[in-house]
Amino acid sequence: MADTFLLEVATPERLWVREYVREAQIPCRNGYIGVLPGHAALLSELGSGQLTYSGDKGSGSLRISGGWVEVLDDHVRVLADEASEEST
Repeated sequence: MADTFLLEVATPERLWVREYVREAQIPCRNGYIGVLPGHAALLSELGSGQLTYSGDKGSGSLRISGGWVEVLDDHVRVLADEASEEST
């Protein structure tokens, strides 16, 4: 099993993230899901909240709202209605 998966986060306006990561926390309609490499396949409606991820390039976060997430064995695709960078 691979130790990373491809995370893509996009809105209708732009592609926000496309990188290999080790883990991601994604806000779904009924709570957050944690995704690691080899996660079971699923399709879920997104909620509103902070999406976080970490990988070899460091960590990142986005505020997202609405849309869908598709989780496959080695690929996670987040199609959000809205996204914005988290301010620190």
